Amino acid sequence: MYRLAKGLTDAFSRRFARAVRETYREDEAYASTPLGRLALGVFLLLLLLLPFLLSPYPMYVATLVAIGALSAMGLHLLVGGAGQISLGHAAFMGVGAYTASHLYGPLAPLGILLGGVIAAFLGLILGLPSLRIKGVYLAIATLAFQFLADYVFKNWEAVTGGIRGRTLPPAELFGLSLDTPERLWYLVLLFALPLFLFAKRLLMTRAGRAFMAVRDNDLSARVAGVDLVRVKLLAFALSAFYAGVAGGLLAQLYKAVTPEYFPLSVSIQYLAMVIVGGAGTVLGAVLGAFFVLLIPEVLNSLVGALGPQYAATLAAWRNVVFGLLILIFLILEPLGLVGLWGRIRSYFRTWPLPY
Repeated sequence: MYRLAKGLTDAFSRRFARAVRETYREDEAYASTPLGRLALGVFLLLLLLLPFLLSPYPMYVATLVAIGALSAMGLHLLVGGAGQISLGHAAFMGVGAYTASHLYGPLAPLGILLGGVIAAFLGLILGLPSLRIKGVYLAIATLAFQFLADYVFKNWEAVTGGIRGRTLPPAELFGLSLDTPERLWYLVLLFALPLFLFAKRLLMTRAGRAFMAVRDNDLSARVAGVDLVRVKLLAFALSAFYAGVAGGLLAQLYKAVTPEYFPLSVSIQYLAMVIVGGAGTVLGAVLGAFFVLLIPEVLNSLVGALGPQYAATLAAWRNVVFGLLILIFLILEPLGLVGLWGRIRSYFRTWPLPY
């Protein structure tokens, strides 16, 4: 009986419990257990089938959340990964969007990629101040970039169209017009999936550990042999690349680009995604984007359900409720949604013997 119980327990642990990772190769795996690999496969299949499962408006919201999660992932690498701060994330998205607006139709994927590259180059330049200053001083430097970009978006009419902005026709992929959110979803997946998998792997590799060493204490990291210049500039360039690609995808979703899409409030909104989701994790980027972008849509639906006569009165209260939800959540769960998810997983992993 003892042998039978021991065998069953070992079999259960091998299949469902967290595997002990003994090598760097195992540590870099996307899923360490058979159940984890199965869940990852089902999740990827669900993403491919999502346009067949949702109606047009939920599909539009899902596409918007996926683009927001991609942009938030870049800020996670910078803030949660390397411990730097940026208040100019929306400006990088604007750079990507305006670049993509000049390469449309069949050239749309190239325009999105080029927008990411140009944003990464500007991020590299913006990262230079991080070599001498940090904290609130670095935040002010990135804030200046946000204001400068906003001025350029509004006044460089030959490239940005000025206040009126630019419009662009639907993107095309293999001759198919991506004129609906259902079709555009696959273009978003084409960019988002590789970038998410890259970010997940990056945080578990030697480069990711260098990021975290700089985040925890840059002086200790330098003593340990970490190249601070390369790590900080790489973090800014990667973060800007993600934002530029997300901005290009957003331009394809809206089919228009104006300066109103990329103000300072959008940069703050993405910082909120990082904090609410849980800094420095891929899952935190996705959960933070869900919370910050989906809750307003849910509140809009609730206000609409009460009737048009209450819409004007409740419009301002909607923002108050959203702000209170963020405050209450951060007070009760400072580690963000990732911390909450970790505690839920630990409970079921150790159930029924939590101690």
